Amino acid sequence: MERRYYLLIVFTFFNIIINCQLKHSQNIQFNKFDKMLMVGYQGWFAAPADGANIGWYKYAKDWKFDNSVSKFDLWPDVKEYKKVYKTPVTNLDGSATYLFSSNDESTVDLHLKWMKDYSIDGLFVQRFFLALHDATRNHHMKVLKNILKYGNQYKRAVSVMYDLSGLQYDKDADVIIEDWKFLVDSIKVTSSKGNPYLYNNGRPVVALYAAGYSGNPDTLKQFGKIINFLKNDKKYGNCTIVLGVPFYWRTLNNDARNDPKLHELIKTVDYIFPWSVGRITSNNVNEIYNLQEADLQWCKKYNIGYLPVIYPGFSWHNAINDSPLDLIPREGGAFYKSLINNVKKLKVRNVYVAMFDEIDEGTAIFKISKTPPQTKTMKFVPLDKNLSEDYYLKLSGDLANFFKKYN
Repeated sequence: MERRYYLLIVFTFFNIIINCQLKHSQNIQFNKFDKMLMVGYQGWFAAPADGANIGWYKYAKDWKFDNSVSKFDLWPDVKEYKKVYKTPVTNLDGSATYLFSSNDESTVDLHLKWMKDYSIDGLFVQRFFLALHDATRNHHMKVLKNILKYGNQYKRAVSVMYDLSGLQYDKDADVIIEDWKFLVDSIKVTSSKGNPYLYNNGRPVVALYAAGYSGNPDTLKQFGKIINFLKNDKKYGNCTIVLGVPFYWRTLNNDARNDPKLHELIKTVDYIFPWSVGRITSNNVNEIYNLQEADLQWCKKYNIGYLPVIYPGFSWHNAINDSPLDLIPREGGAFYKSLINNVKKLKVRNVYVAMFDEIDEGTAIFKISKTPPQTKTMKFVPLDKNLSEDYYLKLSGDLANFFKKYN
């Protein structure tokens, strides 16, 4: 009788454990950061009538947006958006132009739908240190909530990426730590039912950008404090850390601080993504492949995941005075294809595409216009007329499907 009672207790105990594990696994749709194509998602565009009360945010330059001033170089194709806003920019024939707002739920819905339609696995949603305490905070919070909602609906993975540009002091690191606590406790970013948040072997993936840049304040100590918290805190830790580093992080020159402490910091994280935007052109693709191969071998030596960053082109003519229009040309897709080929040759298992929606630096892969407005004093880079508006989404999706063929 006692033995039977003992076996019943043991059976019940293990049954409870198994059920808890099953329940937990059902709440995690993405529990392996492997064979994935992730895109960066800014979600920062706004319009005066969208309710965000931040004007033409990120469209405007120094809060000005008209026929002669803007801050972006690619004009999005807006035919599929449910809601668009009439802009102050008019075509040479006097006709009106329209843009979307990231603040609208329907915009996030459409963007996540595109990710599903073109086999893009998920997104790193940018969370900016400087925006945690300014007028755009509520806007970014609304966008994040909508991303979680439609990430769940379209089964796309979501991971928070902290852009720590502007970080300087120990108290700044505390701001990030408190924000992560807020996201976990109040937004339930990692634990809500049906959550699309990206996990890696049971550990939520959190990305931090960017540590160790030359010319910036030395913030390696502050990055270390944040990383230690995200890894080791009993309640909020146990995270998989993805660290954004300068492109020349291994050789500690060019855009990287000449400080071996950067290497010591890198050895404490799970993945790195060296920021390649602006560093690669069609003239040095082969040379860059050799550099990336050496980077990859260094990472393998220390058991660190290597996440290459690819992008389709670059232009910030309207944002930066005297910068040429179409600074790194797309070449009808040839440039992006060359970076994709490098990724395939490297035989990495994940890639980061910069960016899904960044029209201000001309790196967006979403649908852009073949016929943007051209005023007397302002120009935009049009999509090649021989390409479909979804051309770069298709190329990205093809690479995502290529990863799925890996063992």
